[in-house]
Amino acid sequence: MRTSEWIQIGFAVVLALAAWVRPLPRDRRFVTALLALIAIAAVAAARATAYFLPAAYVSIIRDWLTAALMLVPYWQTGQFFLGPNENIQSRLAALDQRWFPRIAAASGTSRTRIGLSLEIAYLFCYPLVPLGLAVLYAAGLRGYTSVFWFIVLISTYICYAITPFVPALPPRSIGRPQLASLSLNRGRILNRWVLRHGSIHAISFPSAHVASALSVALVLLWLVPLAGLLFLIVSVWIAIAAVAGRYHYALDVLLGAATALIVFAGSYAYLSGSF
Repeated sequence: MRTSEWIQIGFAVVLALAAWVRPLPRDRRFVTALLALIAIAAVAAARATAYFLPAAYVSIIRDWLTAALMLVPYWQTGQFFLGPNENIQSRLAALDQRWFPRIAAASGTSRTRIGLSLEIAYLFCYPLVPLGLAVLYAAGLRGYTSVFWFIVLISTYICYAITPFVPALPPRSIGRPQLASLSLNRGRILNRWVLRHGSIHAISFPSAHVASALSVALVLLWLVPLAGLLFLIVSVWIAIAAVAGRYHYALDVLLGAATALIVFAGSYAYLSGSF
């Protein structure tokens, strides 16, 4: 199997086992185990396509399946959230109030062009990873897919691994209720719909969105500099939007960015050796 497949299956299995060790409701344990089985079955099915598809097609399927399977540990992590730790949550909120008092006093972005641009930027945290892979394809660098996935998966999954130990609601969920009824820009309405139907309704700590976005940008800066610069700008805007939109606490975002930088720096020898 590929390194990316070992990482994804291994992490999914570890989370499934952890669910049976921690005091979780039985249904959550079964959901976490089922998600791990889905990941294993998906990888096995992709490998099995080699029996009736050309090798090039099989390789493409396995490249893109990795992006889809990143949702598995996210949803698994959500099964560990039984409610916020009020002490942790209040400390995170206090840091926001100390560092960014005006933002902390609001419930999210304003109905302005800047507010809309921030919400659109945050929406990009979902397609940014597959878009990064598409850039490698377009640049004729499919041979570096393993490098791309190694950096992105390790950065993202470190965040998921820590998340169950820092249970907290996102700041938008604990803001002043009278501000929540203010008119919303269209980007925020869409973001709220996506989060309502696909989110675990808790923060990832550190921010996995920021870690994955920045890790994609760093890899592309190394391999496709011009595209990497564009992705870097977008990832920075995502980080700002995460705080301004009250999707994450400032510390989540800073540690998410630090995670991506540390993983990338620690993998520098691996990257340079692949050229």
